[in-house]
Amino acid sequence: MKIHLLVWTLAGLILGGCTGVSGLTELNNVNNVNNVNNANNVNNDPDGTVPDINQDTGGDTMEGCDPRNFILQASPPAEVYLVIDRSGSMLEPGATPGMTRWDEVIAAMNTALTQFENSVRFGLLLYPDNNECATAGPLVPVNLNNRDEILFELNRAVPAGGTPTAAALRNAATSLMDFHSPGSPQFVVLATDGGPNCNYMLESSPACGCAYSSAEYCCTNFPGPCLFGSNCLDDAGTLDVITQNRQVQGIDTFVIGLSGTNAYINLLNAMAVAGGRPQVGGATDYYSAESEAELAAALQSIAVSVISCTIELDEPPLYPNFVHIYIDGAEVGRDGTKTDGWDYSNAGLTSIELYGPPCDLLRDGEQHNLTATFACTVE
Repeated sequence: MKIHLLVWTLAGLILGGCTGVSGLTELNNVNNVNNVNNANNVNNDPDGTVPDINQDTGGDTMEGCDPRNFILQASPPAEVYLVIDRSGSMLEPGATPGMTRWDEVIAAMNTALTQFENSVRFGLLLYPDNNECATAGPLVPVNLNNRDEILFELNRAVPAGGTPTAAALRNAATSLMDFHSPGSPQFVVLATDGGPNCNYMLESSPACGCAYSSAEYCCTNFPGPCLFGSNCLDDAGTLDVITQNRQVQGIDTFVIGLSGTNAYINLLNAMAVAGGRPQVGGATDYYSAESEAELAAALQSIAVSVISCTIELDEPPLYPNFVHIYIDGAEVGRDGTKTDGWDYSNAGLTSIELYGPPCDLLRDGEQHNLTATFACTVE
């Protein structure tokens, strides 16, 4: 009995987003890989059950080596709806001279989508749908390579109307559930420049109810009076939708507060926590983006966080200690501490995860080739 090495490659795999391509693209009996692995073989057989790899493989064939154990399956890319507030206040000046808040949103989206459109299935929903409080379904369904379509819709939109955040989040979640790709994690990214309103069920008299902001901002058109309930802060209604999306639909929500949201810090913090994706290490639980650069950085951080560094195996390898992983031809060492390298991520040995710098590399939005070698017994 001899042990040979099989090479499996997800060629052209964009692991900054895992294109969903799976299966065998290359199967070789390769001697040159044996030399790379030979130095690691000495201590890779603690139970003594694996024979030494025969280095003289010239003339042997792969007949009898069943490749079914070694199918690599890239994790499907995440599906993310960008739910963008296009209320009238988005026409106010931004942090960049000569640019409105809306101009800054378009510029930041261009930056983020250029980097990650191959990695994440983005879609777009703008709200409101008219000059008041109407909401509709997404303008651009989630898909890869959606940058041009999303930028087209952003550029032709004219900010106006109120801020029906709860309805927009509900519509985005409904669309995600209706068109879900199996295995893809789903998220909503909310970017808003004010407090949610447009809830016609609220009563403005004697005063709007408010739990997450100062009393004066219970009316979202402050300092004007709240004559209608639709101008009251829809804090409870919005939190209910975010919570339901997460707990019932399994859809987490990232919250970005644009310039103009300082009056609603407590509410946006609560929304971010309820959405299950609060910012780590920031001054607020939501992503505060007062400028184009800060918004682009927030979108980049969010995109990176939803890209998977997990590679599934169709079946556990016959010899799990003789598996080697390569990214762009450079070997990634196995690391049982799960800090810098790769390791099996489940007891059944059917899942491989990369940690630390190797994972960061796969999340940079660029195209990378991931290759794995597996030992295979030939009788």
